[in-house]
Amino acid sequence: MRKISRVLSICLLVIILTNTAAFGEININQGIKGALLGDLETGEILYEYNIDEQLAIASISKLMTYLVMMDAVTDGRIKLDEDVVISGHTAATEGSKFGLLSGETVKLSLLVKGMLVVSGNDCATAIAEHVGETEGNFVKMMNEKASELGLLSASFVNPHGLPINDEDTGQNHMSAADLYKLVRHILNKYPEILEVTKLKELVIPERNFNKEATNPILGIVEGADGLKTGYTDKAGICLVSTIPVTGKGQDFRLIGIVMGAQTHDDRLNKTKELLDYGKNNFNYHKLADKSQTIDEVYISNSQDGKVGVYPAEDYSKLVKNDDIIKTKISYNDTVKAPLKQGEKIGTMSIFVNDEEVGQVDAEVGTDIEKANIFVRIFRFFGNLFS
Repeated sequence: MRKISRVLSICLLVIILTNTAAFGEININQGIKGALLGDLETGEILYEYNIDEQLAIASISKLMTYLVMMDAVTDGRIKLDEDVVISGHTAATEGSKFGLLSGETVKLSLLVKGMLVVSGNDCATAIAEHVGETEGNFVKMMNEKASELGLLSASFVNPHGLPINDEDTGQNHMSAADLYKLVRHILNKYPEILEVTKLKELVIPERNFNKEATNPILGIVEGADGLKTGYTDKAGICLVSTIPVTGKGQDFRLIGIVMGAQTHDDRLNKTKELLDYGKNNFNYHKLADKSQTIDEVYISNSQDGKVGVYPAEDYSKLVKNDDIIKTKISYNDTVKAPLKQGEKIGTMSIFVNDEEVGQVDAEVGTDIEKANIFVRIFRFFGNLFS
């Protein structure tokens, strides 16, 4: 005798998501080397162009320098408020500078600001020597961290991204896809980086230092609070950006990457278009709520007969306006009482525009008792004559 009675073994629910925000497509591929737009929490990629090619990343390298340094802070090997003695090698670092002098002492926390806000190459070198004792040791740590995170395209030759020479071997490299992984890791593990990267300028009166941040979207794109610029002849003009999206009861964070733009205006405009596309066309939706029933099944040998079915866990996803969401529940071949609360009886599959994007176990929400013999006999004859 079948223990679960249904007209179909599959329950299908279709939801069409609608929103009043703008709906459209973009194409920012012309004149750049790569682009990516993604969601911090889920890792979903919302727009991509040439994201797997290994590219020169210039000063975006300093994000890895920050990560390796913060890991050392977390491990207790160094402290952000400790003094760093500036070496002659650090003071002689070329390219964009914070103006460090040989022999002076500077707080590590200030070096972090100098590295991330105004892209000081000398600050990156100072951090590398302080954490790794030598720049070479620190670069080894950077490459080891990249390997640990599975960033297969990453390759570092220094902590700041200034090319050693014009050859590929003299550049720091990473793909846009791996940059996205790196940024997600940093923002999840050390979100305090945003307290630095949101600064529109760096003002240090005691050093007579006042300089605007290199990030061009700060104050231009509403809510933008990071993250890092980069430029060399080989890399082109690059920007990793991020903004929180809030409102309508939904909060998520977008990460944008534009690699190899030809002009500063083009980098800015393409970044704005990328982030606006994400803000205006996507929303965060809970597609499975473990507190809400998703179906009701009839289990013939159960005390109550009809049993509520729940998803075992919440499932949320950033989806595009007007996407068609379908959920399909496939039940186990044999389901019979007694059942314990939370016991799996099937699988809920979630589809976006007919593409399966996730699965959640389907379970009973309460203990299900087995019906006594009299109830089962009554149901048997009831079914027989119905």
